[in-house]
Amino acid sequence: MAEEASDLLGELANPERLMVVALLHEMGEMNVTEMVNTLGVNRVSLSRQLARLREQDMVTTRRKHNHVYYQINHPQASKLIKILGVLLKPKSPVANEPSSG
Repeated sequence: MAEEASDLLGELANPERLMVVALLHEMGEMNVTEMVNTLGVNRVSLSRQLARLREQDMVTTRRKHNHVYYQINHPQASKLIKILGVLLKPKSPVANEPSSG
């Protein structure tokens, strides 16, 4: 059990893979173009990270026409992302910050 948890944490230790899994957790299913546009990452780098996630059975794919759609295939990864959710959300400006002037 500890070894499985350690392996999962090791796979998600890469910030780009972590953000991909977090995005798929939130959106359910996406293709590469959607992920590139949402995350603002390089397509080649993203494809490399997705291949690694596929090798580890962390994500599965389905093909529809010319697109390959990815979704999470690892329940523990989804649980971990849910726990880390607050830390993974982008920071927004403070609404109650006093205005100058």
